[in-house]
Amino acid sequence: MASKKGIAITVAILVGVVAASFLVYLLPEDTTMKISVSDFEHHLDITKERASMEVTGIDDSFKKLMNGEIEPDEYITIAEISSSQINSLIIELTNSGATQEWSESYVNYVGSLKKLNDKITETIVIANLIDDNDTDSIDEILSKIKQIETESFDWAKKSDDSRP
Repeated sequence: MASKKGIAITVAILVGVVAASFLVYLLPEDTTMKISVSDFEHHLDITKERASMEVTGIDDSFKKLMNGEIEPDEYITIAEISSSQINSLIIELTNSGATQEWSESYVNYVGSLKKLNDKITETIVIANLIDDNDTDSIDEILSKIKQIETESFDWAKKSDDSRP
């Protein structure tokens, strides 16, 4: 006859194996975030509004940097966060699964967001130059920033023009 201790150990092992099997079965295999978009016009409008808020914030901070109201390190932190937010918007648009009729508009707006990130990168370069007290090439970079802003605006206009 089996002892009570032996039966208890056997039952505990059996419960452990069954619990582990259910755990493996219930855990999802693909844990990547999926975005489900059904109203592509509204989604693009919301994305443009979020990008506009980032542009306003980074422009205000850049003006403060140029006026000496904030330190270069503080600006760089703000700019890196803004760049990360813009990258999130790019990923969101890219993974939205836009329909054929909306894909051109989405692709064009992604181009605008990439140019915006280029602008942020150039402003970080200026912040580093200010931090190093090397202001010789700032005017050249400022003109490059203006050119990038124009290109970003052109991409955004293409996006608007290619809406269905």
